[in-house]
Amino acid sequence: MARLIFLGPPGAGKGTQAQIVAARLGIPHISTGDILRHAVAQKTALGVQAQDYMDRGALVPDQLLEAMIEERLRQPDTQSGWLLDGYPRTLPQAVYLDTLLSLLGQPYDRALNLEVGDETLVGRLLSRGRRDDTEPVIRHRLQVYRDQTAPLIDFYQQRHHLLEVNGDQELDLVTQSLLTALSAAGLSVPSTP
Repeated sequence: MARLIFLGPPGAGKGTQAQIVAARLGIPHISTGDILRHAVAQKTALGVQAQDYMDRGALVPDQLLEAMIEERLRQPDTQSGWLLDGYPRTLPQAVYLDTLLSLLGQPYDRALNLEVGDETLVGRLLSRGRRDDTEPVIRHRLQVYRDQTAPLIDFYQQRHHLLEVNGDQELDLVTQSLLTALSAAGLSVPSTP
């Protein structure tokens, strides 16, 4: 059983690694993007509210996202563990999550941070070839990420729950580094995929 929080900048491969690690550990991969898309598609009460914000081009407010995260973490499949990908993104969200997890009796085990240098990230994101992925836009997104996430890294480091992994390696090596870090931190990691 593991409860993990995944952190990493755009282009670090966080989503891919989160899916691989969650599958390897046999726990649900919980992505805020997936939660939003599912709630909207299912036309849940929260999904209808989120759709309204998205239709207006506005960010979904923290309170609505918090309610969706809580709803997801209360589902039966999360009782044996989970991996949160894309949440929290800000210090207030991390504080809220701590409170929620305490209320649910589901404390997290570790926060994993994929470290990748900006030049590598810019190169990876430019190679995707998306129209909106220009170098100035990418550098701005990375700066916003660093501004919002630096306090999160300190937050988890001060609680002695942060594991930092070099994300500037081949995909399989990053996966192995993540699993090794989790094992070294005392979490049970299956020896075969």
